Amino acid sequence: MANYSYIPREYLPNLKTYKYNAVDKSLISKYVLKEYWNQLVKIFPLTMAANMVTLLGFLHVVFAFLVNLWYAPELNEALPSWVYYLYAACIWIYGSFDAVDGKQARRTGTSGPLGEMFDHGCDSLSVTASSLLMLLQATSMRLGQTWWTVAFVASGLANFYMSTMEEYHTHVLYLGYFSGPVEGIILATVGFIMTGALGSGIWLSLVRDHIPLVPASLAQLLPAINFGQLIVVLIVCGLVPTVLASLHNIMLACCAERKSVFAAYADSIPFISVLTSMYIWLYNSPLLRTQHLVLFMTFVALAFSYIVGRVIIAHVTKAPFPKLNRMHVPLFIGTANALFPALFGADKPFDGAKELGLVYACLIYAAIQYGHFVLSVIDEICSYMDINCLTIKHPKKAQ
Repeated sequence: MANYSYIPREYLPNLKTYKYNAVDKSLISKYVLKEYWNQLVKIFPLTMAANMVTLLGFLHVVFAFLVNLWYAPELNEALPSWVYYLYAACIWIYGSFDAVDGKQARRTGTSGPLGEMFDHGCDSLSVTASSLLMLLQATSMRLGQTWWTVAFVASGLANFYMSTMEEYHTHVLYLGYFSGPVEGIILATVGFIMTGALGSGIWLSLVRDHIPLVPASLAQLLPAINFGQLIVVLIVCGLVPTVLASLHNIMLACCAERKSVFAAYADSIPFISVLTSMYIWLYNSPLLRTQHLVLFMTFVALAFSYIVGRVIIAHVTKAPFPKLNRMHVPLFIGTANALFPALFGADKPFDGAKELGLVYACLIYAAIQYGHFVLSVIDEICSYMDINCLTIKHPKKAQ
């Protein structure tokens, strides 16, 4: 594993030809936040590398997640108002830093195809940050260790994977008018501020009790879901047209390049396998879902970050799309363990405390594997491009 290369040597020259291509239709980015970002980037010294800006933003999410582990391990606790405000500040800083790292690269004269590729490769950190962010949001909405939290996080992972898969096949990153990462950061920040001001109890109120102009007798016929659960329903429903749009764009790109559409759609198998394994494991191990969901979802977040990171690297190096890999192994082991009673009529090989130990082992494995992937890719790219990761090795005239 120490000598394993994630970028085959024959694909390294493609690093020099990579060009970041995005279609950003976000009205908020263009007309509201553009000037804010232009002023924000000026606080960073010209000696600071753009990747350091990205890393500093990511660390704010990690800090907020650690605070959440201390105050809300069950994802259902009512927290002091200042904690929600802290979450809002950390998430806003993360989104702001992520938005200006490209500007910092241009200010320091380190932009260009290679710099853009390296910055895009760091998006694997954003996958982890997004997963941790959704657990923070689940806490603020008092979703608890339930299927609602699982569905909420899974919808975010699905959206990220489909956009990454779409970019691989179309060579373009599409950001919608109101459905891009900027809008997600704004909604999360506003949600945390609102929770801090009004209390987390606002998310526990039943929706049917607050529908105007509807008789109480008719309102009682509606599902008994609260506002936090309603948010999950809306996000899952909104995911459907987003996925369909991604599949449509992939189909158009494949037809234009005369490639197999079916083969391109099959590239969703790595994620579908993660989603299926996660569901089967949690369904057959209710104690994990109701008592150790944060631990389990942290493991899944690291595993997913690795899987998507492999796709990102394949995209920027024009390598074949990565299929099932070693990070799927712990998921498949857990799934097989969960299905053991149904398949063989016997107790699970890992049950009770042993299964919890299995999850811990999977988390450690995922952390080591993901860490090795990040450090190895950074080393390969830096060595080939003769650059440093977090410092500017060859200062150029600032633009």
